[in-house]
Amino acid sequence: MALSDYTGQSPTGREDTIVRVVPHRLWRPGDERIEPCAYSGEDIRLSEKHLLVVLERDGVRERMYFRDERSLAAWLEENER
Repeated sequence: MALSDYTGQSPTGREDTIVRVVPHRLWRPGDERIEPCAYSGEDIRLSEKHLLVVLERDGVRERMYFRDERSLAAWLEENER
């Protein structure tokens, strides 16, 4: 599936809508930022390739990070139950 195909999806039972999914890599010399994968909770070094997902609810946007597309697809499937 193309990453753009995730745009507009809303996990069932949530008011959030995916407005953006892009490959991401945050590189800042001397600064190592780590965030949890929204699916597995595993630490992701944002200097390494990952997916950035932007959700919107009532005009407020939230960034989420996923290790890869499999993690994003599993998260969507899990939240549709």
